[in-house]
Amino acid sequence: MSFTTVRRTLFTVHMWVGLVLGLFLAALGLSGSVLVYDDAFANLLDRPPQALTAGMPLPLSMIQSIARDAADQQGVQGGQMQIILPEKPLQPITVRLGGISVMGNMPGMPVRRGLQLFIDPVSGEVLASRGTAAPGLLTFAHQLHGNFLMGREGRTLVVGWLGVAMCILGLSGLVLWWPKKGQWKYAFKVRSTASGLRFHRELHAATGIWIFVVFLAVSFSGVVIAWPQTFGMPNGRGSIPAVELGHGRRLGATEAVIAAQRAVPGLEARSVTIPAAPDQPISVSYLSHDAIAATAYVDPYRGTVLSVRDPSDSFMAWMRPVHQGSLGVVWKFLVFLSGLVPTLFVVTGVVMWVGKRQRHVPMSEPLPEALEEGEPA
Repeated sequence: MSFTTVRRTLFTVHMWVGLVLGLFLAALGLSGSVLVYDDAFANLLDRPPQALTAGMPLPLSMIQSIARDAADQQGVQGGQMQIILPEKPLQPITVRLGGISVMGNMPGMPVRRGLQLFIDPVSGEVLASRGTAAPGLLTFAHQLHGNFLMGREGRTLVVGWLGVAMCILGLSGLVLWWPKKGQWKYAFKVRSTASGLRFHRELHAATGIWIFVVFLAVSFSGVVIAWPQTFGMPNGRGSIPAVELGHGRRLGATEAVIAAQRAVPGLEARSVTIPAAPDQPISVSYLSHDAIAATAYVDPYRGTVLSVRDPSDSFMAWMRPVHQGSLGVVWKFLVFLSGLVPTLFVVTGVVMWVGKRQRHVPMSEPLPEALEEGEPA
């Protein structure tokens, strides 16, 4: 089989995958770009209160009790509690109860009532409370990007396959972009003289090659996250150690952090998750450059560290930082851009497809120069 035949086959695959799935891929990409900066967008849409009290912060176990009392008063009882510590001055402590998630109540899943509290870390005052973990627009973006508004099945049946489609488009696009001898100097830019269909073709190709590595990394990591079982991870989060039930008082958040600190010295705790089930450990997570640097699992009855999960030792644990852009400021911006380019690819691809159809030019054939320039045949 000649390279020309292979190239024509790849062109046909590239074209029809893009045309058929283009709108879905654009929606997935745009929602992903929004979620890269979800905290910034959340603050713009629904600014959280500020903590203005100066002084020594209260122990986390007291914050835990305050949050539980506030939840009881609002009719939210039991369930998991996550305490998220402030990273900047004037930020309150955020406490999420009842399994509340930024994904919200997903279609087809049981409706869960949760609560998000903002608590002054010094005075313990409950500054504000919300029934959602994110503004409605961001909840919609999370569900669209995570499962295409189809509940848990949407991640495996739709989002995973759309990720595969993006990988196919990226790899086939690289082959189709590969310039002929003597044309390399034109392959990375849009020439100032380009107009009409040539402009769209060069914009399509130049954008694709400049964003290729990021686009493929984000697409592949999305496939891994959607199908963790395929890559040897039963639930995408790794194994959580079991806890032997005890008869004494369960540890509070303060004691759990103290116990975890001995196993993870030099890192500052960013969140503490206290499970609802009595046979599950308390988890203490540590961040580095916006990504989870380590998670310590603490026995809630004995105060011993059962295990420490280090993402640097796990292929799966790297996938979310790669996909979400939490590997530094530059990578975050590049991931943001990679979510925008599917829309550009759809627009330029459709323009080229319509242009060729109108001029009765075979899709796999290059356009005559006159037609590329937008001149009449």
